[in-house]
Amino acid sequence: MNATPTPQIHAPLQLEIVKEYDPNIIRFLVTGLRDLPVDFVETGKTLFIHPDLYPNGLPPPVRGVHNICRLNMQTGQTGRMSVTLLSMLRPYSADLYRRLSHAATFEELLACSQALVLIQCMLVLNEDGNACPYSEAISVMLAGIAGKLWQQAPIQLPQTLSPRCAWLLAESVRRTIIVCFMLRSAYSLNTRNYSVRTPFIDSLPFDLRTNLWDEHSETAWQNALSDTEGSMVSLNEWSDGLAAGRVHDVSCFSGLILAACKGQAVSSTASPPVNSYIDS
Repeated sequence: MNATPTPQIHAPLQLEIVKEYDPNIIRFLVTGLRDLPVDFVETGKTLFIHPDLYPNGLPPPVRGVHNICRLNMQTGQTGRMSVTLLSMLRPYSADLYRRLSHAATFEELLACSQALVLIQCMLVLNEDGNACPYSEAISVMLAGIAGKLWQQAPIQLPQTLSPRCAWLLAESVRRTIIVCFMLRSAYSLNTRNYSVRTPFIDSLPFDLRTNLWDEHSETAWQNALSDTEGSMVSLNEWSDGLAAGRVHDVSCFSGLILAACKGQAVSSTASPPVNSYIDS
C-alpha cells in the first residue's frame, strides 16, 4: 500500500515454493514472532502496530487483544500457556475472524487483522507443541487475512491525515501483511520443518526507510524523511539485498524478514562499505 494511488493486486498467483531452514533460524523466527505480544504490552507498539496510528485510543479489537497479551505475560512466564488462557484464545480468535469477515470499514478490518495476528502469535507459537499441531485451516486463514487487507486497502488516503499519519497507515498495512506471511511460515516450519511461499509475498511493496517507523514525532519524522524517489522496492528485492549484505542499519524487522524469506541470520551476511539504505 502506498500513500498515493497505485494499482491493486486482486488475484495473487498461487505458485508455492517449498523451503527448509536450519533449526537455529526457525528458533530465531519463532522467538521473534512469539515476543510480539510481549512487546505490545511493554511498549504499546509492535513491528506492525504503531500507537500513533490510533490518536483517539486503540480500537476495540486491538484494545481487547492488548488485555489478553497482558494476561498471557502474567500467566505464561515459563513460556508455556495455561489451559485457561488457551481455552480463551481459541473462541476469541474465531470471534475476531467473524468480525473481520464482516468489517464495515477498512479501519475495522485492519484492527481485527492486527488483533488476530497477535492472537495467533500466542496460540500457534506457544512452546507446548502438542497444544496446537499444524492446521492447514490456520495457514489458509493467515493468507486470507493478508489477501483481504491488500484487496481492500484504499488506493488514496484521506487528505486530512498528516504526511506521517498517512505513511503510518500505509506502512501498518504493508507490515501487517508481511507479518501474516512470516507467522504462516514460522508456524509451518516449527511444526513440520518446511514452509511454502507464493509470488504474492515476494512482490509486496516494501519501504526501504525502516527507520521512519521509530521516529516519535511529526518533526522528527520529517527530519528523517529522505527522498521518496526509489524508496519502494519489492519484498523480494529487499530480502535479496539483506542476504547479499547490501543493507545498512538492519533492524529487528529486517532480521525477521531475512530469516523468513532467505533462511539466513543477520550475522551471516557481510557489511556494506557505504552508508545508504541499500546498495545497488
